[in-house]
Amino acid sequence: MNIELICSGSELLTGKLNTHAGFIGEKLNDLGIGLSLVTTVSDRKAEFSQVLSDAVKRSSVIIITGGLGPTFDDITVETVSEILNIKTHKDETVANAIVQYFEKRGINCPASNNERQAQILDGAKVLENRFGTAPGQMLHFQYVVDENKKVRKTIFLLPGPPREMCPMFEENVLPFMRSYQVKMKKTLVLHICGMAESLVDEKIKPTINYLANNDDVEFAILAHNFLIDVKVSVSGENELTIDDTLKNINQEFINVLGDNIYGYGADTLEGVIQKMLVENKKTVSVAESCTGGLLAAKLTNTAGSSACFKQSVVTYSNESKMQLLGVKPETLEQFGAVSAETATEMLNGILNLSKADYAVSITGIAGPDGGTKEKPVGLVYIGISFNENHEVHKFKFLGTRADIRQRSVNVALDSLRRMILKTRTKKVKKDS
Repeated sequence: MNIELICSGSELLTGKLNTHAGFIGEKLNDLGIGLSLVTTVSDRKAEFSQVLSDAVKRSSVIIITGGLGPTFDDITVETVSEILNIKTHKDETVANAIVQYFEKRGINCPASNNERQAQILDGAKVLENRFGTAPGQMLHFQYVVDENKKVRKTIFLLPGPPREMCPMFEENVLPFMRSYQVKMKKTLVLHICGMAESLVDEKIKPTINYLANNDDVEFAILAHNFLIDVKVSVSGENELTIDDTLKNINQEFINVLGDNIYGYGADTLEGVIQKMLVENKKTVSVAESCTGGLLAAKLTNTAGSSACFKQSVVTYSNESKMQLLGVKPETLEQFGAVSAETATEMLNGILNLSKADYAVSITGIAGPDGGTKEKPVGLVYIGISFNENHEVHKFKFLGTRADIRQRSVNVALDSLRRMILKTRTKKVKKDS
């Protein structure tokens, strides 16, 4: 069975990030079903018509995202209508829902919105859009005989904005696709920090090689800004066997990766840190320079962060480092703002200000300018402290300004996580 995804929108061909293929592909993959083809096409009628015509000939399930809005370039419904030779009609229930959507926001509904977005293919099921005005549609449009079996062809029309498309896909398309699921499939995702991708690969390679001939087990590794994901998918007909296999693989990875594994599945590094701090009834504050508040933003990204996050200071200039954190003028003059000495005094300053249990400081050169031979772009000092016991580490990050800032934050978070693990372990040993 071929399942095809068509992503409609000229903006997707001119720089806008298309996340639909990744989201839909992953969701289907978890069912043991893969996408056969993904096509991104412009809003030009001729091109869209050709892509859709080809898809109708070769695929059993066609998923189209985008082009359901009220403007002139939203041509999905009319194009599908023409290619499938199926008429459309105005659905009064949909039209009324659009009017109510605008009325709740105190906006007069344009007549064109009501008319255009309420056009539904004859015989199609309307898919509710809980986060926008464009309804989705599902239509069984053809039955064909394949290998002496009668096979129905189905087309889904989904809105383009991810916040509308994703829930509609999960609530409508995914349950439908489960009817095509032959095998059960479960996935384990491990999150790793503190090791190079090549070293992670080296450590887990024996397990991968051992299972190389098992077609029901798949591995993938993805690295981004010093965070590494290892994904393991296991297929089969027996759930207990699948669970056993995943459990054994996970244990093998724990044996070789240890504390470099910081979480699983939906875990985030900042979320894991928050949980550790709350469980230990500890707090953290941060002092940032080159990262400009990104670290604080990460640490407060998770609901409930007020239970453990006390304070953040962004001291981008030397003057602010001196005034707010008490960094000595002679330290800045002798060693510079980007130095282990300054990072240490930033730790002292934020601890004095906030009285937190843990503190983090970052100072560096994010670029693209400002570097020298002695202190090149990418040089970053990260300080971590617990009860005034300081550790300051020097790093040389590569990449763009955004890369350097993000990598600095990720490494700082992991350094904090490791400090919490280390101090928590000491406390446990002491108590025992």
